[in-house]
Amino acid sequence: MPTRRTSPRRTATRPGGLYDRPSESTFSEIDDGRGGGSLAGAAPWLAVIAVVLAAAALGFVVFSRLSGGDLSACRAAAWTVAQNVKNLPTDWTLTSTDLNANGMTISILGPAPPDSTTKQPAVYASVTCYGDAAATALEENRAAAEAAGSTVTSRTADGGAYDIDNALTSSRTTLFRVGPLVAQIAGGDSASPPELAAITKAIAAAMGDRTAAGTSAVSPSDAATGSEEPIASGNESLEPPPSSVAPELESKMPSSIGGNPLTVRSFTDADFYTDPTSRAFIAELRTLGIDPAKVQFADAGDDTGQINVAAYGFRLPGGDIGKLVPAIERTWLSSGTAGVKRSTVTLGGKTFTKIDYGDGGAAYVYRGADYVIVIETTDPAVAAEAAGEIK
Repeated sequence: MPTRRTSPRRTATRPGGLYDRPSESTFSEIDDGRGGGSLAGAAPWLAVIAVVLAAAALGFVVFSRLSGGDLSACRAAAWTVAQNVKNLPTDWTLTSTDLNANGMTISILGPAPPDSTTKQPAVYASVTCYGDAAATALEENRAAAEAAGSTVTSRTADGGAYDIDNALTSSRTTLFRVGPLVAQIAGGDSASPPELAAITKAIAAAMGDRTAAGTSAVSPSDAATGSEEPIASGNESLEPPPSSVAPELESKMPSSIGGNPLTVRSFTDADFYTDPTSRAFIAELRTLGIDPAKVQFADAGDDTGQINVAAYGFRLPGGDIGKLVPAIERTWLSSGTAGVKRSTVTLGGKTFTKIDYGDGGAAYVYRGADYVIVIETTDPAVAAEAAGEIK
């Protein structure tokens, strides 16, 4: 199944693992006198558990002090992230989840070890709802980690995603945000850099924005990757090669932004996205008397993660496009949700309906003769350029 591309409006999950606290302060009852607690020298997967638990402790404090408002939708988004995790590295599987009041911790196991003396690789990801406090929580966590002596390295230009290297536990934790959700991913030394990069991207995509985690500033070595496969950089797509199920629709889609090419794909309803929003859209089509099998679907996005934009195309050859547009706005774009504003704007010489979510993210809906194209981005300039690209 195709993975939904970057979608700035979908703020479904933000694991709350914050700041790598030293193991002796959290697990002092098992300190063995060697300076880091007995967990510091344990197997990688056990050290990861220590990271997650320690982070959760601080996350609870920050969450209790800062969050406010109705968090029901935010929590529900965090709880459902595990259902949307796709494109894990070969032989890696999601094995278990641990529910808490505001989110979920996901356990992801790697290939089975060849013998009983080798530990099975594991990565742990937590996604937590922080509501309006998400950005503030990340900022405070960064400051707390630095004050504790950990090394913090930004993964994105705005610093909204970063790695924390804790010398005491010899662990690295990645934190990033998607709307009101904060994600924390810890893999210890058990996952190779390209595997960890792929898993991080998969979690970010399940949260609604596959580029939210950025990329590690530390390039994996040849020894770590074992090859020079493109995946080593962490920027390449793990998705299937572009398809041409609907070349007519693909030809209408934006193909580049700022000189950077976008990857355009098209699908049938059988291959369409399987997340709840997409399924609700397909269900509404049926209630409107539209056969989903007759609707063509396409998307376009920057697989390198350099441009914050996603475009979606819908085409109904010979059908009533007047029914398709409101269905897209109601279910796909949640235009009827409280707080979402709808207006008419002109971009690139074309008329769009703007769906404004009030958090910096917006969707722009363009209606063609027998097709609809939706542009989603947080950057108005990018939206205008993408609009000019629509054929």
